Amino acid sequence: MSYEELLKVLEIESAQDFAFFEQYAELVENEEELAYEALMQLLEEVDYEALTELTEGYFEELLRYMPDEATDLYTLLDTIGKTLASIARTMETSENQQMYGDEFIKFRNWFLFDSEVRCIPIDEGDDAEELLVPVSEALTLYRSQNLTEIEYQFDFEDALNYSIDEYIVSLSSLDSEEDEDDEDEATDYDDY
Repeated sequence: MSYEELLKVLEIESAQDFAFFEQYAELVENEEELAYEALMQLLEEVDYEALTELTEGYFEELLRYMPDEATDLYTLLDTIGKTLASIARTMETSENQQMYGDEFIKFRNWFLFDSEVRCIPIDEGDDAEELLVPVSEALTLYRSQNLTEIEYQFDFEDALNYSIDEYIVSLSSLDSEEDEDDEDEATDYDDY
């Protein structure tokens, strides 16, 4: 997908319009092949504060609906989200834009295509088949269980093979994040 096609898929005219949760979700979850150059062009022009908020919001929403027994997957997705958000906070340089792009593509490919989750039907007899699907599909299946008559047991063990690169994050970006958290806590306290 070229940059122009990417803008069309995201329903925006320019990278400055990339500001809504649905757009970030589409960027992650659209199964069309995403050209690295198109993503990098978007990252060069996007508002980094908005990108940070969108990244955090997407992963927070993703973590809201997880099987109770998927604690390792929860921890992994939480770590991936925090890694991407911390890189997004420091994207003034092309090196950091490239780090975000590399990690985003790696996550997206794993989430949509490369991971394998075993979904085992519960109490469905011999005719129900076990499914082998990527993490994105397994989480969708988990959330839609109450709409169907089939319940599954999810085995995420094979999907946990994901390495997170270590990055050096500037202390100023961490300080500003802690300051925001302190302000939020102070505001919450003031409300009582």
